[in-house]
Amino acid sequence: MQPTVLLTAWSCPTLPMEWWAESSLRYLCSITGSVKPRVPRIFIEQGLLVSNWGSLISHTVAEHALLLVLAALRGISGWPAMMREPRDMLQMMQRLKTKRLRGARVGVHGFGAVARELILMLKPHHVEVSVYSEGVPQAHYDEYSVRRCDSLDDLFAGTEVLIECEGLNDRTKGVVTRELLSLLADDAVFVNVGRGRVVDENALIDLAREGRLRVALDVYHREPLPGDSPLLDTRGILLSPHVAGPTSDTYPLCGWQALENVARFLRGETPAHLVTLEAYDRAT
Repeated sequence: MQPTVLLTAWSCPTLPMEWWAESSLRYLCSITGSVKPRVPRIFIEQGLLVSNWGSLISHTVAEHALLLVLAALRGISGWPAMMREPRDMLQMMQRLKTKRLRGARVGVHGFGAVARELILMLKPHHVEVSVYSEGVPQAHYDEYSVRRCDSLDDLFAGTEVLIECEGLNDRTKGVVTRELLSLLADDAVFVNVGRGRVVDENALIDLAREGRLRVALDVYHREPLPGDSPLLDTRGILLSPHVAGPTSDTYPLCGWQALENVARFLRGETPAHLVTLEAYDRAT
């Protein structure tokens, strides 16, 4: 067809390298957020315009992260047993070990659009927020009034709630090790709404079994999660089926935004939410 504009979603395969030299393609409009698996970097280097959903669904991921934090603190995975076998208040408190968020030491790994939305949601809980993300300028930390950590060791040490929002790339794959997780405060909460392969999954399982960590995950090393995964049967681990992204009522917004971007391009205007090389390199 020799398209000038290509509209893509999650199922789009990687564009063939020869397309750039041989095609009339000038603008790729992704309805979704992830373009790295579909667009070779050289396409953007050579001038192809590429846009995605930008920060449109960042708030839904941040909401889900906050949900998982509160659910882990309140021992939600133990609620069904309490309902089936009623206990008195003292017995329930001893079993669930419910904790509050207010005043907690919270660490956020990553400082993209999701993390920034999440920080705004955390502020009313009067928590102490620390952030680490490589290459983020000091001005971003100052704008959101959070403590900048110089290393992951600094971020994890003594933190009571750690929320993983970092993207997956060559620098971050497996960067959250067993040693880092062991630096968290005893009975800390670890939530991952970023990418599964950033974290040592086996270490999470071991530390949850030991009662050292409360774990809540929306992303995994393998997706969909295999039926024999020990994550499914480990007490202290709360799982959600990778649903932190767009909610059913935000899907139409993604489509309308893509249509508006195509209209902008056809009018000779610059589409919104263009993916820069810097954003491409930091993305999953």
